[in-house]
Amino acid sequence: MRVTVVGGGIAGLTCALSLHAAGFEPQVCEAARTVEAVGVGINLLPHAVRELSELGLDGELASAALPPHRLSYRGRTGEVVWEEPLGRAAGYHWPQYSVHRGRLQMLLLAAVRERLGPESVRTGVLFQRFEETAGGVRARFLDRSSGLPVVEDADVLVGADGIGSAVRAQLYPDENAPRWNGVHMWRGVASHPHVLDGRSIVVAGGTPGEKFVAYPIEDAATAGGDALVNWVLEVRHGPSVPPLANRNLGPEEIIARAEAHDGALPAGQAETIATDYRKLARATVAQVNTHASWTVPRRAPDPAR
Repeated sequence: MRVTVVGGGIAGLTCALSLHAAGFEPQVCEAARTVEAVGVGINLLPHAVRELSELGLDGELASAALPPHRLSYRGRTGEVVWEEPLGRAAGYHWPQYSVHRGRLQMLLLAAVRERLGPESVRTGVLFQRFEETAGGVRARFLDRSSGLPVVEDADVLVGADGIGSAVRAQLYPDENAPRWNGVHMWRGVASHPHVLDGRSIVVAGGTPGEKFVAYPIEDAATAGGDALVNWVLEVRHGPSVPPLANRNLGPEEIIARAEAHDGALPAGQAETIATDYRKLARATVAQVNTHASWTVPRRAPDPAR
């Protein structure tokens, strides 16, 4: 079965690897003329690392990323509000990883081209529209270099083209724009001495929508050198709309309540907030360690055919 995947980012490339592992024939179509290692740091939680590991990428991830062991919530003046272990230290069978987004994308791109072939990712083609056909679906693109139309016929079309998805826009033409929570974010990476033990994620702040985040994504090549640290600054500049659950602070409710409480919350209350969010995301230790794999084993060929 042929599958056209629109978008060659992290989601689209991972989708292609999963489809290939299950015996499908994916073709990735990416609008950028060249896929480059752009972006800043992201965190892969154990439930994401599990899926990538089951796709055979555990060794590559370990080489490209750093595994944080601790999450430290701090008040706006730096006092500890709540800390919890992460990844294997928390009991998961898989680590959590902090990694440069671009480096992860390059890792996935290399895996797709190695396993599916060098032509499996077509760049410089901008999605225009799709139409259903008797045999499946036809996706129409514009070649950004030549200006000529490009047609891809497949059995299935997958839209992995981001928050402003053109595929989704055709499916839901009357859908409103994404709702803004009123927060502006400044993000970047910089060389900096180790924060705490060099394997910690620090989240500091108080009032909802005002926080600072820092964590390392790459260690120095030589002992004692600076790490590459990802940082995020959030400031609320507008009113928030009624919250979808993830935008209702999530576990960072802990630092907001601590500021209102004028000090650290009782351990049981903080633990409840953090645990409730993990349950909502189906990411508790028990849920991640025991759920059935989402990676489908490759189907064996039918000897009768």
